[in-house]
Amino acid sequence: MVLLIAACMLFSCTVNKPAEAPRTITVNGTGTVSAEPDQASIIVSVVTQEWVAKQAADENAAAMTKVRDAVIAAGIRADDITTTDYSIARQDTWSNGRSWPGKYQVRNSLNITIKNTSLASTVIDTAVAAGANELTSLSFSVADTSSLVRQARTLAVQQAQDAASLLAGASGCKIGQVVSISENNNSGARLLSKTFKAEAAMAVADASTPVSAGKIEVSSNVTITYALQ
Repeated sequence: MVLLIAACMLFSCTVNKPAEAPRTITVNGTGTVSAEPDQASIIVSVVTQEWVAKQAADENAAAMTKVRDAVIAAGIRADDITTTDYSIARQDTWSNGRSWPGKYQVRNSLNITIKNTSLASTVIDTAVAAGANELTSLSFSVADTSSLVRQARTLAVQQAQDAASLLAGASGCKIGQVVSISENNNSGARLLSKTFKAEAAMAVADASTPVSAGKIEVSSNVTITYALQ
């Protein structure tokens, strides 16, 4: 009878004993690489105003044709020039509780992709000299970032693994297999520095617009969980 009770107690203890939770360590790693941009993109516009909409549109078309032809002559392919905005709107004003009709404004905007960044300054000056009276955007980029992304991810994983090994070793453990890995959404490419002064080109016809591309920085941030041994 005593043996039977002891056996039942042993069986009960074996069944109800909770399984040990696996030991893990979670670390972050960041990898960053930089490269010089190999292309630039600018948005230039021709804005005209007249009391008659068609007159404003005709003047705008003539001016934008000159801008486009001049930019192509400066070395830009026609395929790299895209119209991004075209609008006609009357510029009414509000005074003394009523609306007063104004001139019609026509805006035509071109996005120009410059495959040779050394031409950025020349293209800006050429467009302004030909009749562009607004320049609203200048950006630099790397056409193909796949190689940079791979390098940044490799560095991020290596940093995370080094951190995990150090922490585990300091606590008398070793890291095992990867349990999970994720890349944070803030990873990507960003421009480190840029210098751009379009105002000089618009104010002084003979001035050369100073443009500095800086560098493109590509980063990856990962979170990895390792099993501990």
